[in-house]
Amino acid sequence: MTTRSTLFAALLCAAVSPLTYPAFANTPQAVDDDEDTQDIIVTAARVRQGGAQDIKHFRDMAIQEVGLPRPESLSVEGLMGEHDLTLPTRRACAQLFCLDTEAMAASLPTRPDDRLFVGLGFSTNIDAATWKRAPLNLVAVVDKSGSMSGQPLALVRDSLKQIVGQMGPEDRFSIVLYGDMSHVFLAPTTLKGHREDVLAAIDSIQSAGSTNMEAGLRVGYDTAFADAPGFKGNTRLMLFTDEQPNVGNTDAGSFIGMAKEASRRGIGLTTIGVGVQFDGALATKVSSTRGGNLFFIANTEDVKTTFEKQLDTMVSELAHDVTITMSPADGYKLSGVFGVPADTMEQLSDGAVSITVPTAFLSTQGGGIFAAVAKASDRANLPAAALAPDTPLMRVSLSYVDAGSGKAGADQIAIMPPRGEASVPLRTAQALVDQYLAMRDATTAFHAKGDPKTAYQLLNGLRARLDGSNLPDLKQERELVGNMLGKAAVFAGYQGEIPKALQPLRAMGKWEITRVEGFTDLRRGDRLEFTDDRELNTYRTKSGIEDVDESEDFEINEKQVHLVDSKIVLNYRVVGDRLILTHKSFDNNGLIALRRMPEQ
Repeated sequence: MTTRSTLFAALLCAAVSPLTYPAFANTPQAVDDDEDTQDIIVTAARVRQGGAQDIKHFRDMAIQEVGLPRPESLSVEGLMGEHDLTLPTRRACAQLFCLDTEAMAASLPTRPDDRLFVGLGFSTNIDAATWKRAPLNLVAVVDKSGSMSGQPLALVRDSLKQIVGQMGPEDRFSIVLYGDMSHVFLAPTTLKGHREDVLAAIDSIQSAGSTNMEAGLRVGYDTAFADAPGFKGNTRLMLFTDEQPNVGNTDAGSFIGMAKEASRRGIGLTTIGVGVQFDGALATKVSSTRGGNLFFIANTEDVKTTFEKQLDTMVSELAHDVTITMSPADGYKLSGVFGVPADTMEQLSDGAVSITVPTAFLSTQGGGIFAAVAKASDRANLPAAALAPDTPLMRVSLSYVDAGSGKAGADQIAIMPPRGEASVPLRTAQALVDQYLAMRDATTAFHAKGDPKTAYQLLNGLRARLDGSNLPDLKQERELVGNMLGKAAVFAGYQGEIPKALQPLRAMGKWEITRVEGFTDLRRGDRLEFTDDRELNTYRTKSGIEDVDESEDFEINEKQVHLVDSKIVLNYRVVGDRLILTHKSFDNNGLIALRRMPEQ
């Protein structure tokens, strides 16, 4: 049975160097209240679905983690949200919400049966040159629990100051804090004449306690419900958290129910994730409900770029209850839909697929839904059905509710077979779907199956396809895949000389002790396992070798391992299949020599 305890307990007290984090610069100073800053004009009218808007947490973990990031932090809608995928407009949009469409031949190596790749883009009749954000009454709900101490809470303070600096004098701002207890830390305050007081309140937020997110959201919603009737504009919650609730209701269903009910009463929810412990899976579920969207802040650069570019649009809901029904032509079927979570789709009896998008937002990045089309099942051993030049590949119907007026709207469009070369946005979307599928399968192979060789092969093929795509907006994707490929190569044993930054990878895996000095709780034959989740497992011969006897978190750089609970720093050196751990203190030295165990 695994227990959480300090390892190497017999070793005398050792000096530990505390972990340090880089200092975070202050955000820009607040604007003068005499300036008319609440009416910031958006330079390009774009529309995209709510839910996850980026994969910054996945990207951050690809750098921070010793191994590959976990697949739970990855979503195709988040990956697409970082790119402008606005399809070429084929017709003028004369209403609040319209569809654009385009098709191309499919080229997805992990999906060889797909014949065509189809894009459904979003557009609006809102004039980009004259649109202005509505006055904003923002209720910031801040997780101040112990897990937020240090860098996460520093990023939250910087984010709040950035937001206040961009808000106008007639906007309102309030703060709700939650940990063990939840309370209104700053009552709703009009910024004109009080901006410095608000900034001072932000600076005084301190972390402590457990994480009762349910109670924090309830206080936040109650604050919004009470203040919204007297405010002429948009009232919205913004939740800042690492999404690690451990008190009260902690399941996604409870939070989703609260968010849906609040949305029906006109209060939407933007979630801002921070911290390496961020639970992306929970946040994605909550933010994918009506009125919700999700962003992640990894560093101070993200603070500025995210809010400077997207604050006005992330709080501006355009349409609710968007239902899109896709009906393929006879002889064809929808084989995959990308851009929305799976639980928003329904297979209808006639082969059509109905997709529900709870909320569409104005955005700086055009969004859409993308689908793969294959031969119908009854044509598996027949050629693809021929389509006449003027026969649609698919018919699509749309219904929605205007988020402002509550009026219903509708649209219909026919998707024609490919004609000529596909647009850059559609080709980019297909490359991103390819990237998502390969990274999902690679990280699943690495974590769930313990198969780094398959992970390497998937990533290596993906890198070649991205390099050969000649698409202009994929630089950060090539960097991400290259980083992951380097780590997978080390774990798969395909790389000899390892860069300094990847040296910790050489210590990962399971080792058997061949010699031990100065650690009386360990003996020859015991096994140590350094996992890519930064957990050190100890298997002792005296208690049986099959089960983990003890487990402890660790941190590692290119020279040292820090055992968090034991408060011990060990120097390490890897030579071939041998690992040497040493420790020196004033009154006791220790050494552990280990041999790498072969893969099973």
